Amino acid sequence: IIGLAAAGEDPGDAAAQYLRGQAGRVKDLGDVERTILALRAAGEPADDLVETLLRAREPDGSIEGLVNRTAFLVLALRVSGRPASDPAVRAAAAWLVREQNRGGGFGTAGRGSPPSIDETAAVLQALVQAGRRRSSPAVRRAGAWLVRRQGPDGGFPLSPGAPSNAQSTAFAIQGLVATGRDPRRVRRDRSRTPIAYLKSLQADDGSIRYNRTSRQTPTWVTAQALAALVRRPLPVRPPPKARAAREQRPPFAALLLAVRAALFP
Repeated sequence: IIGLAAAGEDPGDAAAQYLRGQAGRVKDLGDVERTILALRAAGEPADDLVETLLRAREPDGSIEGLVNRTAFLVLALRVSGRPASDPAVRAAAAWLVREQNRGGGFGTAGRGSPPSIDETAAVLQALVQAGRRRSSPAVRRAGAWLVRRQGPDGGFPLSPGAPSNAQSTAFAIQGLVATGRDPRRVRRDRSRTPIAYLKSLQADDGSIRYNRTSRQTPTWVTAQALAALVRRPLPVRPPPKARAAREQRPPFAALLLAVRAALFP
């Protein structure tokens, strides 16, 4: 849903209704956050899940004291209509800044934990959404750390020194775009760009390989790569046509779709 919406395609009522039907079964807070992002990308409300997140916050504003979940908390709140000035958004962003490592990167467990590309890119997107200026010290240092981790093949690894992969490269691209950098101009020495690296992993059927040797979880990988290839950082809003159609939908239409999905799965 997020990949299609990023590319300007309406994810469709069927996908949105399926996701809404599963939302009540989602318990893991990271899954709750991603479900909110997907529902909102499809133009669907997610207020109940937002309340679940708000109730789960720690006193310091984080989610379970984890960097990635706290970053996605900010993204989920912002895409749900909460302003950057919202107390929950501000508290989460302040917690994230305090957890930045000396070198500029972010690790899953916070300050002192090994930094990763995925976490750092997620935080960059969250901080910008929380109203932090691109020139602010935390954003500037994290962006510089990220750029220095580009591999000689143009891609980005999950952790420094590991082989490049499509998903971490996609996250890196989204983080760079959020901070105002053009990923089509990011090169390590004479390497290809991260955009070119992703394109080099495309298979004949259109899917994006995880890396040179693996085609694991092709739908997931391709969806993440798609959002990066069109240079859309998180959170992704619904395409204009899809948003307009849902705003004009009669109140009974959503119920009708749910009934149809139950009768004809």
